[in-house]
Amino acid sequence: MPEPLLYAQAMGVAAITSSVFVFVMIAVRRSVITSWLNAVCVVGLGLGLVTGYAWLGYHRSFPPTSGLDRLLMIVVPVTLFVELIATSTPISNAVSWLLRIVVAIAIPRILLHKSVYLNVTDDWTAWQANAMIAVSGILLVIVWGALSCVTQRSGGISIAFALCLAIQCAGTTVMLAGYIKGGAAAIPLAATVFGVSAASRVSTRYLRKDCEDRLPNSFLAPAIIALGVVGLFGLLFVGRFFGEISTMSALTILFAPVLCCVSEAPQIRNQKPWVVALLRVVLVAIPLTIVLVAAKREFDREMLPLLGDGIVSPQSQGCRSLRVRNWEESSQRELMSSVCVLDDATDTSRQRTRQVSRKAQEPR
Repeated sequence: MPEPLLYAQAMGVAAITSSVFVFVMIAVRRSVITSWLNAVCVVGLGLGLVTGYAWLGYHRSFPPTSGLDRLLMIVVPVTLFVELIATSTPISNAVSWLLRIVVAIAIPRILLHKSVYLNVTDDWTAWQANAMIAVSGILLVIVWGALSCVTQRSGGISIAFALCLAIQCAGTTVMLAGYIKGGAAAIPLAATVFGVSAASRVSTRYLRKDCEDRLPNSFLAPAIIALGVVGLFGLLFVGRFFGEISTMSALTILFAPVLCCVSEAPQIRNQKPWVVALLRVVLVAIPLTIVLVAAKREFDREMLPLLGDGIVSPQSQGCRSLRVRNWEESSQRELMSSVCVLDDATDTSRQRTRQVSRKAQEPR
């Protein structure tokens, strides 16, 4: 079951660890340039994630066996490494983006490794699997590129904050769908992204005012955008294929931060910085709120009856879940234990349950 106190502690540990590291490194550095600052942010992001997930008690196996483990142990480190190479080595911007595109296209395949979605069946062919992987990678590239462009043009910590809102919304939605561990993974990620963003912005603007002459206006490290976008995509991808969130909810959350690009309109861009920042946050928060409300209603209809004082008829609640129909005559204790098992089940068992549910719902 969710543990709010533990989640709050993990959030604080991740944010404090990452922000303190960035703050100290900027304070002791004589000269701050963009490539060096991005490298510091990469290390700070890594430290925040390690400490945050360690506080949550995530014990990941090696080699990783689940989609969530592959996200945290393969996808995130590779993303940070690519950002370190892209900004700290003398390579062109085109080569840097080529590396990012390769990583983005490979991420869906990595997350689905050894899953039933890669097995060819009568209802699921190889071209369907390849098309799904390709489309997912293209969507990731679009979001990554759009936020990187608006960051380079105007920057601002509001973009990072909008990403944090989307990440936290994704985690809550996944958790409400029954995948508690997958949803909790968003907490250290959002805290780390915000901690590094705030520390780098405050340090370069107030602690080291000499940085304003060397850094672009409202500079936001590319590594922050990269980790935020990739982490958001990974959580939604895992929640969609190994959890129970809908495709529409996942796409809405993924593209919500792209609404920050609206601030680049001439009538808005020339406004005061705080007006632009507020508009970005509000625009992103609107679709996220709609998704959260819908997820809460779905939870109340399908999951909450399992946690009530009595057994609620699936027909009266409009519940379509196969497990509820099969357990209609079971006792309350069996229902409670089944809900707990849902959080600890492996990705393979989740996928098989989804396949059985689809077949059972087909008209006979």
